[in-house]
Amino acid sequence: MIRYYWGRFWPFLLFAFGIEAVENMFTVFFEYRNMDFGLISLLKTAYVFLTEFAVTMCYWLIPYAVYLWILPRGKAGGKTDKWFTSVWFFLFVLANLFEDVAEAFFWNEFEASFNFIAVDYLIYTKEVIGNIYESYPIIPILGGILAVSVLAVWGMKRFLLPRDGEIPAGWKRGCVVLFLLACVTGGYWLVDIKDADAVNNRYNSEMAKDGLYSLFSAFLKNELDYRGYYRTLPDAEAAAFLAREFMADDTSVPGASSGSVKRQVRPSGVGIRPNVVVVVMESMGAEFLNEFREDGANVTPCLSCLGKEGIFFPNTYATGTRSVRGLEAISTSIPPLPGMSILRQEGNEHLQTIGSIFRDKGYDLKWIYGGYGYFDNMNYFFGNNGFQVLDRNSMDDSEVTHSTIWGVCDEDLFRRAVREADESCGRGKPFLQVVFTTSNHRPYTYPDGRIDIPSHTGRMGAVKYADYAVGAFVEEARTKPWFDNTLFVFVGDHGAGSAGKQALNPETHRIFSIFYAPALLKPERRETPVSQIDVLPTLLGLLKWPYDAAFYGKDALKPSYQSRYFVSNYQYIGYLKGKDMVVLKPQRGVEFFRDGKAVEPDGRMKELEKEAVYYYQHASGWRTSLKE
Repeated sequence: MIRYYWGRFWPFLLFAFGIEAVENMFTVFFEYRNMDFGLISLLKTAYVFLTEFAVTMCYWLIPYAVYLWILPRGKAGGKTDKWFTSVWFFLFVLANLFEDVAEAFFWNEFEASFNFIAVDYLIYTKEVIGNIYESYPIIPILGGILAVSVLAVWGMKRFLLPRDGEIPAGWKRGCVVLFLLACVTGGYWLVDIKDADAVNNRYNSEMAKDGLYSLFSAFLKNELDYRGYYRTLPDAEAAAFLAREFMADDTSVPGASSGSVKRQVRPSGVGIRPNVVVVVMESMGAEFLNEFREDGANVTPCLSCLGKEGIFFPNTYATGTRSVRGLEAISTSIPPLPGMSILRQEGNEHLQTIGSIFRDKGYDLKWIYGGYGYFDNMNYFFGNNGFQVLDRNSMDDSEVTHSTIWGVCDEDLFRRAVREADESCGRGKPFLQVVFTTSNHRPYTYPDGRIDIPSHTGRMGAVKYADYAVGAFVEEARTKPWFDNTLFVFVGDHGAGSAGKQALNPETHRIFSIFYAPALLKPERRETPVSQIDVLPTLLGLLKWPYDAAFYGKDALKPSYQSRYFVSNYQYIGYLKGKDMVVLKPQRGVEFFRDGKAVEPDGRMKELEKEAVYYYQHASGWRTSLKE
């Protein structure tokens, strides 16, 4: 029986192992500087790869084993058998080649094997397929995959059916099916995608993962309950700590004894009521700003100028690696909880957000996005938290000069924002706009003739065009009667990349934030590291508005402000002060880093761990704490 099944299975095993080996060889070739080639690390990497590969192959072989079980013994080796085996092998080769090519594209974007982002992308097929089609020569690639699949079947046809060997009895063939089912059942419970984390080098870990196994694992485990998977401490301790954190000269937390961290902010001085435009810029990491570029390239002249003329925080840190995380932080001022962003979760309606604060002041609220806002549930979130939703569907074709699958170019978006500002102003209404750009995103295309870098030539061109569009936006706004009474906030949603040897790399989260209102604010530069969740409280502090809300950010302009910030990457959630970082992990794990290197915890680190738990544990009850 072993000889019979080996004769049937080995072409599948050989081909799958071969293409995985080739893919990993290319990964090693391009990432060898970042990998750990120590013996222990290589053994751990090999172990993860082989276990995940074995489980994945069992899934592939079960349908074929069932076919062999029901195939009459007299039909084995006949035309029907040859036809079915060839077709199944063709589909197997086609699917595996497609998966490996798709994973190569994914690695190029995220330097990771398939994860929860890939699961999200499967939901939004229109945008993702469109993005791939615009970024890569997809037709030749798909043609190549199809051709290789056909050639593989033709080249292996003489080996697909064993020439000799006794055909096992039906009950024995049934036992093989049961054995494979037992393997996948055991694999579900015993093989976990988190086993790859034991390698302690992110590149080794990601390379070790089987793409299909990673994809389905992410699909099954796309949401994480903090209290079920992470370290916890008494709730009363968490509320008491946060009350102390948030209390300042003008702020009290009267409900701390009952577990609430809702603050009462009562600033001194006279409040102002300017219009506010929050521009959230796609993938605009601080490394793109002229002053931080080692090559001296002049790609952000407009943003650099705004930074000098406004209140500039060059060391702002994004909470996550995706746009929904940035929008979450800026609009709700909450730390990044594991799993999906609040924008994607149920129960995210009628929360205390930037919208609720401005709505109570009588402002027009407008969410303005150049793409289709059903993506990542953005329209639903903003629409159910007080905003008028204005996305690509609300734009006439006559308004659009250039677009990609992600949305209209930034110039078109900003022209719409100006038009909406005119409309609000014409009705005598102050306005809050949250404007989300898209041009700094693959395929990096934009209107010709705007900048000296041709469209579709890479990231730097997209960055320079995004900067150009901001400059054009401000100059057009300057001609409007509402300009002098408008406060602009420019902030990145996340950095351009998230890769590194560790699971969390704070420097890849570094963005910037600029508060710009030349008639209202004096220029100032603050080098202190601040969190993206501090943007909203800092904005409200500039306005000197009294408000009650359970925000977790702090006003970064207060003399009492003490720097701390949050970074996350789905399952890993970090908390930083200075050069020290605590990373909370599933299964109640924790890691400690100083100057980017793993260390054993000392007294300071243990206190930092408590603070991290207090923040994240309390924030995990956002459905209660943030409800209006």
